[in-house]
Amino acid sequence: MTRQATSESVRVEGVTKRFVRRMGLLASTVAHLGGPNRDEVVTAVDNVTLSIPRGSAYGLVGESGCGKSTLGRLAAGLLAPSSGSVSFDGARIDAGATTLSARQLLRVQMVFQNPMASLNPRQRVVDIVSEAAVYHGLIDRKDRVEFAVGLLDEVGLPREALFRLPHQFSGGQRQRIGIARALSVSPDFLICDEPIAALDVSIQAQILNLLLDLRKKRGLTMLFISHDLGVVHYLCDTVGVMYLGRIVETAPTAELFRRPQHPYTQALLAQIPSRSTGRRDYQPIVGEMPSPLAPPKGCHFNPRCPSVMAICREEAPPETTTGTHRSRCWLSSEKERDLQSGEGRYQ
Repeated sequence: MTRQATSESVRVEGVTKRFVRRMGLLASTVAHLGGPNRDEVVTAVDNVTLSIPRGSAYGLVGESGCGKSTLGRLAAGLLAPSSGSVSFDGARIDAGATTLSARQLLRVQMVFQNPMASLNPRQRVVDIVSEAAVYHGLIDRKDRVEFAVGLLDEVGLPREALFRLPHQFSGGQRQRIGIARALSVSPDFLICDEPIAALDVSIQAQILNLLLDLRKKRGLTMLFISHDLGVVHYLCDTVGVMYLGRIVETAPTAELFRRPQHPYTQALLAQIPSRSTGRRDYQPIVGEMPSPLAPPKGCHFNPRCPSVMAICREEAPPETTTGTHRSRCWLSSEKERDLQSGEGRYQ
């Protein structure tokens, strides 16, 4: 029976992740002779806070390189945060936690983008999907075949797949095996990192429907990472928009698509093809995402924003909340302030 999404289940609190590349021998020599003397630091995730209610699906979207996958790995406990924490039902589950039980680890599983890279090419399917359950004592080794058959049936694969190797399957079938492996330890929180990006369009729909069915059947809480807003609109209850390491807007899915507040979100939504808009030319977002090695001062989106103001180049905008809709944009802050004072151009 599906659990109701009534209480906070996953909480990402002020999470930051920095990657440091130490100076090599050549750079150290240059620094010794008077050149720049510093390590290179990339802030892949910058003070991100979000919550996912139990049984719901949170969609995380943004351009390539914005930090989505890094945040997913932080939430899965595969990376330790530089600061902040990730908790599940009040207990920390991030790799930086001082005490973490095996059961807490098993509650969180991940489905990766490229199943050919994430599946052991030398293991047969029966071992891939049952090994973790046997190792953690969830099943006896003698029961692993029937256990694997049940999982394969749940993800839409026949019994004949049991003793084959990953290279003998299509991309969609391999992703089903990856999903079965994630389900083998009965997780409560499933992180999907662009699980359909490498698949044909016709297969994408099948995998999406499978994830939707599994979420309902098992009552899973999900973090779904994608660059495709159409996919997120279909699958998720809430959407967070990420840009250069920061969450710039969060809202219930229908609300975000109906009334986006941040210029970056508006630009992303403008690129979605729609029959209602008729024939038109699609214009890409001006410019490219800045390097995370040298992010712009103030709002990270200001070099590409069509509505940029002077303050955008100097100060990072605060979070503005309107009901369940949150955004980080000086335009939203100005509008909120004018509405509260009864003055200004938004009246």
